[in-house]
Amino acid sequence: MRFDVHERVDQQLLHVEAHELHRYLKRATVFDLRQTAVRPFFVSTLLHGNETSGWDAARRFISDYPDASIVLFLGNVDAAAEQMRHLPDEADFNRIWRQQPWRSAMTQLLERFNPWCGIDIHNNSGPNPHYSVVTDHTASTLALAALFSNKVIFTDHTLDILAHTVSFHCPALTIETGTVDDPASEQRAYDFLVRLNHLRRVPEIHHREMETYETVGIVKVEHENGSLENFPRFDTSLKQKSFDTLPAGSPFIDCLPPGWKVNVSDPAHDRDLTHDFLEFHDKRAFLKRDVVMSMFTNTPLLAIQDCVCYFLKTTSFAHG
Repeated sequence: MRFDVHERVDQQLLHVEAHELHRYLKRATVFDLRQTAVRPFFVSTLLHGNETSGWDAARRFISDYPDASIVLFLGNVDAAAEQMRHLPDEADFNRIWRQQPWRSAMTQLLERFNPWCGIDIHNNSGPNPHYSVVTDHTASTLALAALFSNKVIFTDHTLDILAHTVSFHCPALTIETGTVDDPASEQRAYDFLVRLNHLRRVPEIHHREMETYETVGIVKVEHENGSLENFPRFDTSLKQKSFDTLPAGSPFIDCLPPGWKVNVSDPAHDRDLTHDFLEFHDKRAFLKRDVVMSMFTNTPLLAIQDCVCYFLKTTSFAHG
């Protein structure tokens, strides 16, 4: 994987919307905006082309803080041009970073720039409180997470998110800022960048009561012929219940049409857990156990390309 590297940002580019970046950038691009004798922080955005709040926050931050020591990575500008998560014939840019050659390319960048932290900015596909995702639960990573939100999800599974690679070099977060159509999403990301710029280091400890979770299941949906027609109808209340505990017996699927399959897999070992979590009656499905849910979407293309939602369990790693 090849990245273009620029040592400055053209001021004109800071006025360009995400879907127009492809006119100026040929591929994934790194902006090396380090300042002399100031260790930078690393910021990534647009790994998903339809998640644009990170770019809006980053360009505003660079305009407002031109002396900030930052390394900015812009991922999938071609998908952004089509306002898609990723193009149909390419890999998901947030599912590749423990694979070659992407891991080696990113590792070389991180060794070259030596950031003190790494932040990957994303939007949610549905209503969620803002939260962060971490791939380890060291004190420094949790202290960094506490600066953004009191909600944090630990994941160490096969999705190969960018934080898996960045965390070997410095504390790393994926931040989920909210939906792309919510102006507060950009503001949350911008405020976090401003705070990091002022701090210039990870706090040694955090003093915030944290809500901590671990991913235990990924809910996926597919059609036997690859169709998007007649998409399954999920319970209408789910969209508003991210991070709520859904009790056993709760309705999950109101109608599962012929040809469609819904499954739950173990994210760490790729085991089928469908019948551990779901009980099917005719065309409906109900939860067999209490579970916390996040990142629910019933948008067909998003659900097919990624997942319907994640199942979580509460943990206590933030408290030792």
